[in-house]
Amino acid sequence: MARFSKGRRSQIPFGELSRRRQRDAFVQLRWRILCDTPRYGGIFTSHQTLDEPGRPDVYNQWFDFMFLSMDGHTIWNAEIITGQMAFWDQVSELAWEQTQSLLTEAEFEAEFRWKTVQVPSVRGQKMHRVIFPEPRRYVSLDGLTVREHQERTASQILKDSPPDIYESFEIDRSYSYGVGLHMVVDAPVIDQGIIERAVHTFRERGEGEWVSTVPIPRNHLPMQTEAKAMAPYRE
Repeated sequence: MARFSKGRRSQIPFGELSRRRQRDAFVQLRWRILCDTPRYGGIFTSHQTLDEPGRPDVYNQWFDFMFLSMDGHTIWNAEIITGQMAFWDQVSELAWEQTQSLLTEAEFEAEFRWKTVQVPSVRGQKMHRVIFPEPRRYVSLDGLTVREHQERTASQILKDSPPDIYESFEIDRSYSYGVGLHMVVDAPVIDQGIIERAVHTFRERGEGEWVSTVPIPRNHLPMQTEAKAMAPYRE
């Protein structure tokens, strides 16, 4: 999935800029949000398309956007995801860790040993294509490929030991444009109303980090893996 370019430590973090430069960026974004009011409602703006007609709900599980702090100089460079997306991410990570643990170091390196080959130039620019190794089956993975084993493990985790997911606000101050903010919300999809509600809650809570003490109800989370949910749209 495409994400905002968050500008990590290779550049100066936004919080370390002079107050004047922060304020200049703040004012510029305020003007952009105002201009984008017909499109996003006047509270935030984004480089992405929101509420695209006909797009399946499974593709509306996350959104990158920017909004202004109440302090008059801070920009929030935010990513908001549903509890469903957070659940899939966590299950996938757990499944990957279990699958990886069954491979030897040599097998792991071989699995991800890819190479590039040059292809015909386009407008004078050299182009390369990545070639990945053919999927291999491993005895340690019950004769499955890495992808197959990871998917099987994810299904088992989802059924037998689904992780708890909590609504939360997590701050990352390493961004060069604005302050990073990762938001997890209990919602079936991300739309304008959900984003506005999350911004309002974040401001009400003093624009700080927060994790709910109550997990998102299990019946609000997926009953199938992300791969299975996406399969009908990838055929």
